[in-house]
Amino acid sequence: MEYWTMDSVTKQCSRLDYARVCVMLDYNSTLPKHVVIISPFLRGGREVPVRVDIEYEWLPQRCKDCQSLGHTAAYCPETKKPVNDPSMISAAAWNVRGLNGIAHQKSVGQLVGEFQVQFLGLLETRVRAPNAQIIQKSTLPTWRWFVDYNDPGSRIWLAWCEEEVEVNILAVDKQFIHCDMTNKKEHTKCLITVLYGDNELTGRRELWHGILQLSRTITDEPWLVMGDFNAVIDDSEVSGYAADTRVSMAEFLECITESELNHLPFTGAHFTWHNCSDGGRSLWKRLDRMLVNEAWLVKWPQSKYVSANPRTSDHSPLILQGQDRRMDNYIFRFENYMTKMQGFQRLIEDHWSHNVRGTAMYKLTGKLKYMKPLLRALKKTHGNLSYNVEQAAFFLQQAQQLIQEFKHNSILLQLETCCRMIYCKAVSMEVIMLKQRAKLAWLKGGDHSSKIFFRKINARRASQRIYQVQNDTGTLLTDFAAVKDEFVTYYKQLFGETRRQSQLNLDHLQPYAKHLISEDEAEQLIAPIQRHEIKDALFDINEDSAPGPDGFSSCFFKATWTVVGEDVCQAVMEFFNHGRLLKQLNATLITLIPKVQMPIKVGDFRPISCCNVVYKIITKVMVTRMHLVLEKLIDSCQNAFVPGRSISDNILLAQELLSGYNQKKLPPRCTVKVDLQKAYDMVEWDYLLAVLRLFKFPNKFIMWIEQCITTASFSISLNGSIHGFFSSSRGLRQGDPISPYLFVLVMESLHLLIKSKVTRDTAFQYHWRCKELGIVNLCFADDLLLFCKADLHSVTVLHSILQEFKDLSGLQANAQKSQVLLSKLQIK
Repeated sequence: MEYWTMDSVTKQCSRLDYARVCVMLDYNSTLPKHVVIISPFLRGGREVPVRVDIEYEWLPQRCKDCQSLGHTAAYCPETKKPVNDPSMISAAAWNVRGLNGIAHQKSVGQLVGEFQVQFLGLLETRVRAPNAQIIQKSTLPTWRWFVDYNDPGSRIWLAWCEEEVEVNILAVDKQFIHCDMTNKKEHTKCLITVLYGDNELTGRRELWHGILQLSRTITDEPWLVMGDFNAVIDDSEVSGYAADTRVSMAEFLECITESELNHLPFTGAHFTWHNCSDGGRSLWKRLDRMLVNEAWLVKWPQSKYVSANPRTSDHSPLILQGQDRRMDNYIFRFENYMTKMQGFQRLIEDHWSHNVRGTAMYKLTGKLKYMKPLLRALKKTHGNLSYNVEQAAFFLQQAQQLIQEFKHNSILLQLETCCRMIYCKAVSMEVIMLKQRAKLAWLKGGDHSSKIFFRKINARRASQRIYQVQNDTGTLLTDFAAVKDEFVTYYKQLFGETRRQSQLNLDHLQPYAKHLISEDEAEQLIAPIQRHEIKDALFDINEDSAPGPDGFSSCFFKATWTVVGEDVCQAVMEFFNHGRLLKQLNATLITLIPKVQMPIKVGDFRPISCCNVVYKIITKVMVTRMHLVLEKLIDSCQNAFVPGRSISDNILLAQELLSGYNQKKLPPRCTVKVDLQKAYDMVEWDYLLAVLRLFKFPNKFIMWIEQCITTASFSISLNGSIHGFFSSSRGLRQGDPISPYLFVLVMESLHLLIKSKVTRDTAFQYHWRCKELGIVNLCFADDLLLFCKADLHSVTVLHSILQEFKDLSGLQANAQKSQVLLSKLQIK
């Protein structure tokens, strides 16, 4: 990597958090992720090396199929184009930055032909009224056009293919044109708003008001809003120095929220505009986007758009697509409403006795597998629940109208009663289904609203669909097979492929422990498991929580407990008696939840582990027993997940200690906010087991935990299908009931390590108002606050403790998210 040039800000060291250099490198070589620089500050007379992570503002696109530069697999001429949903209109929006030139006109025609566009919104054409018809005929001669030249700017042009779609203009504003559109072949209708936001904040406020007013007139019709908004939502949509204010971002986001619009998933370029400058003046933004309402997501749930190459403009064209992707490895999921179906209980009673040979755990998994096709068949007999509700409502209405004419007819009265019961049952089943899918735990009795449910379901599905991802080299992967492989490879590496085998001994920390487990407490932890413990653990699991790979929710086991309960108890008790866990029971499905508004990298997703219900029963039984001793073992410096404590207590304490940092009359103070990188995922198992031995957990209980964490296997859920199958060599699963409590014990060992170091180091000085209470650290789940006096030695002690803890446990601070707060630093 060869240095080429440097911008003035970096050269003058006036803004180190924005350091930028231009380098020349061989594209076929591996791109470095960080560099090591020599800090100008001295420590003990020597220079200090500092690692600096590299963020590449721009990398040339490279096709993974043909290996050529300049395009991705999505636009490779050798790749077949996806087939759109025929009922959905093919629409596009493009800020062309002028349409007078032949090259611009040809680019528009090529875009329409390449993506088979039926409706097109062009922005900033810069064409005068006398020349409009000439330009239109030259660009798309057979299409119909609409331009409002009553507005002096006339910045928005609409064009559509009259043979395929019919368009009616409904509203015209200087920043948007609103119309309805009908697909003549499929007879589907939707609303489309093409907009071009003002360059100034005050002007865009009129646009936000206009969109909000439109949203209030639209109820159940699919609505698409597309164009150049001239605004961004957050800093992730800007690369380069820009003066976007928080007010502008907040107002744009408020408009989207208040108008009940959702971001469509997209593939292609993340930044849709570039100022065509280089060096320190280069600026990239995501100004163009497509938004839709909930009715659109209900009608076309698989729709997305492509952010294509800008061609002759400085803006990327946006092209709407609706590919129906066939799902491989379909995930079976038990629907909770099935417990209300006629014939459900009889089906379980008749078929659960199916003969399966093997251990108790194997028998249980075999019977569950045998029931899946039978339950699928039962589900098909009841058809579409929403349609059933509509039909039941119609028949109830007809029966009630007949009663109005024949008020004393006993047969009609009985018919009306029967129709009402059918309607109530149909509504109840629909609500159960929607509630399970929407994950809205706060909805109770009278809050049943299908509209709320559908909005939540479709918004969640749209936000969680993944069509592209950027790999470590900056290449954007859009082919679904490549996207799938990237996620599987990433999590294989994250969870580790080789387990660390070391015999750690932490007994030297026992003198500093608040409490060690006594013999009586140890006997309680490993006492024989009772059936009521298993049942209590099952009925404590939320019925609407996501199921594991086997697809069965806790609702299934609760509704059929009289039939399946004995087999469940036998399987769970077999584990506790023999200490061996069947791998099928410990299979895990990783669900990916976006951590940011527009995720682009694998690290932008949070992995949530969905475990099987039977496994959750096992760990919940252990958690219940751990509650007997946890409060005694854990110091008051951490309150999360500890029974009888509230995390808000430490929050109030931290606020009190952090007050007055700007007051010079107070002593020097230092607070370090430590964010642990991938906290749950990076815990080394040998260290966790050593921590359990430190607190004198009985060997049998430690063996149970070791079986639970080491026999897990993983697959990844992507867009409704399962991919990959791999094991792990470290880490705790987010979603496993026992993981938070094991992590609390790991963090308690850190507290003991801090306590042992601080106690023995007489030169260490406490933070102001902390010495009497012995406060050095406060824990908030996976976040940590460290306190000391602001002198170099005390800070160095804390740094050495974190380094030792990293070497032992595998947990390290995330430098990018951690912070240091200083008051009157003393360097001697």
